[in-house]
Amino acid sequence: MKNKLLGIFQIIVTVFFIYYTLSKIGLNKILEVIKSADLLFILFASIVYFLSQIISSERLWFILKENNLIISSKENIKLYMVGIFYNFFIPGGVGGDAYKGVLMNKKFQWSLKKIYKLLILDRLIGFGVILCLIIVFSGFILDLEFISEFNFVLAPLYALLFFVGKVLVQKIFNNEIVYTKAFFISHIIQIFQFGSIILILFSLGVTENYFTFLYIFLISSVLSIFSFGGIGIREYVFFTLASNTAVGPDIATSVGLIFTFSALISSIPGLFFLIKMKSKKKLST
Repeated sequence: MKNKLLGIFQIIVTVFFIYYTLSKIGLNKILEVIKSADLLFILFASIVYFLSQIISSERLWFILKENNLIISSKENIKLYMVGIFYNFFIPGGVGGDAYKGVLMNKKFQWSLKKIYKLLILDRLIGFGVILCLIIVFSGFILDLEFISEFNFVLAPLYALLFFVGKVLVQKIFNNEIVYTKAFFISHIIQIFQFGSIILILFSLGVTENYFTFLYIFLISSVLSIFSFGGIGIREYVFFTLASNTAVGPDIATSVGLIFTFSALISSIPGLFFLIKMKSKKKLST
């Protein structure tokens, strides 16, 4: 029941923000921008984003392995892709992770409680890194004196954020053994996703304000959990926060929209794996 209510809430939020953003810009302007985009750069952006998801699956694989839940990297990627597909196309936010946990439970007879705990840990470490990056980026974007004029505090600040995260993981999950490596992998994931955003900016002919757009992307990543697949909120965040840049609102919104398209394309392999899994199940019965 809770998942259904969450799904309904996400759909309402998605529809509202899509309508609001398009009413402010106009669908025709967005279509004109996308038509003029360099498709080769968009293709590369989609590939780079997909690679970030492969690395993300490796982070989960590492966490599972360190907790004595042994699965091959190949099998883990398949299940991870199925989860991505569910998260993108099935309202409810945690639908993909829940389904992935059920599949692992059935296939390997692992404790469902332990699986869900590790899936949540995987998500929270990634989310924590995004929050760390937002805090540090804010110092430069908002021109906070303690960072912009005293850059030597940057390393200690990041070390403090890292330590706070480690303590929280130890207290809540009693699983600090995986934290350092998972924290590092999460940064690699974000670097790839930053690369995807920059390639999208290239495709639209944007040659400045990259740092600002990466900051906007981080904020949209946090807020996108409130909508269906991040659709609507992501575009609204780009539309709103890019107003202080030289980039027009139609182009800024298109950045979010094209990124959503890249995420959608990257989720398609999960559909093929899902069909293959269900075909095997039918043959076995």
